[in-house]
Amino acid sequence: MIQQIKSCRQLIPYLKEIIEDEGIGVGISEQLDWDHIAIIKVDEYYHGLHLANIPKAIDHLVVVDCECSSYVMYLLELKNVKSPQFLNIREIQEKFEITIKDFLSKRFADIFLNDRYKYKHIFLYLVSDAYRISGRYGTYEEYRKAQEKINKRDSLKVDLNLGSKLYRFRGKILSISYDIPPNPLIRRY
Repeated sequence: MIQQIKSCRQLIPYLKEIIEDEGIGVGISEQLDWDHIAIIKVDEYYHGLHLANIPKAIDHLVVVDCECSSYVMYLLELKNVKSPQFLNIREIQEKFEITIKDFLSKRFADIFLNDRYKYKHIFLYLVSDAYRISGRYGTYEEYRKAQEKINKRDSLKVDLNLGSKLYRFRGKILSISYDIPPNPLIRRY
């Protein structure tokens, strides 16, 4: 699948080596070989079509080869906002829906719906530091403790709203999760 993505003429201009948008980035495991990963800037693809009404789409689609024709797919929307109140959950959900129903299931169905490829996991993430905790902590453990406090408070509303809509792709039921950069770490499973 990775080679099919990387050789697709329509996708080549939108292949990236980093996952970043609006100053928000997601980490990639150092153990991951570049031959085993494809990063597509989905919203740039739609802008490149020069349509009168540009469909809303997520920022990045990442596919990781886990060997034996099995893959992990990450759908990522990156938002740099100052407060959770600026997260437009309906718009974010719409971006995931269009990406799944149009980009994956219609425009590039020959790649993403191909029965030769099996998905170990498919992850949908909204990545944002709306609570402004990224970079404040010296160790990962301090960061995790702060993130747990936030999860017990305000982000419950964000998580609940994000998870209120379910998506179906390749027989899997999916929902959007919220994470704080540089998470989630893109890796093999």
